[in-house]
Amino acid sequence: MRKESKGKEILGKWLIAASLMLPGAVSADHVWVGVFAKDTPYTTQGFESRKYFSELALAIEDRWKRGYTLLDLEQGYHRWMGVFVKGGKYKAQAYTSRRDIDKFMKVVELRRKQGYALTDVEWGNGRWVGVFSKGEGLKPQEFVVFEEVEKFPGLVHNALKKGMKLDHITYGDGRWFAAFVKDPAYKTQVITMSDNFESLQSDLRKKWQQGYKVLDLEFGFGKWIAVYDKKRGYTHEKVDAINDFDEFTAYVNHRWKHGFKLIDLADGIN
Repeated sequence: MRKESKGKEILGKWLIAASLMLPGAVSADHVWVGVFAKDTPYTTQGFESRKYFSELALAIEDRWKRGYTLLDLEQGYHRWMGVFVKGGKYKAQAYTSRRDIDKFMKVVELRRKQGYALTDVEWGNGRWVGVFSKGEGLKPQEFVVFEEVEKFPGLVHNALKKGMKLDHITYGDGRWFAAFVKDPAYKTQVITMSDNFESLQSDLRKKWQQGYKVLDLEFGFGKWIAVYDKKRGYTHEKVDAINDFDEFTAYVNHRWKHGFKLIDLADGIN
């Protein structure tokens, strides 16, 4: 299996790696996706995966004790995953978990009053999990929960007119959750919506050639959403999509050895 993915690596500048042999418990169409880049501010990274969030929560606490902060949280195919970094801008973090979106939003408001920003949100196993952070450069936020994905480009357009940019988006429990942050310097963000990963690959190539970088990838209700902008300072961005989890984690280590950092996780249907 490793040999096949390496073979795909040399096919082109825009690497999309995929294994065709799958364990029986995982759909042949499912992929775990990593967005990698160079010239990030991160000095060290860690990656953790657990079946239950209660187990990952223990790993989060351990990483915090060791000086890491949680950069990205993802759940898919009975796995909770976390990307941890040193050298980032976050100075203090907390997390919360609620099964009801309204109760979750009340916690978001409470954390905001305590000086935290919502720096990541994920839905999985019937729960909303929020990651809250304190640190320099964190700005006022607004949140939108909606069901019809066709509304999304319009929401981003209206936010930009108000001097806000999209920070992250996630899908769960039949709805989309979008977080916007105040940043008048942003004048444009590009949104693409694809019905399959092959179409997403085509969009990735075009946007990279135009000088854009991936801000966020998300899959939900049969759609791949990609958010791009030109102001992100990373270079040499790559996207890997692999449908064997052990091989995916091995490829994370492969990228690290070649100077890349993992900046975003996603999973969905190929």
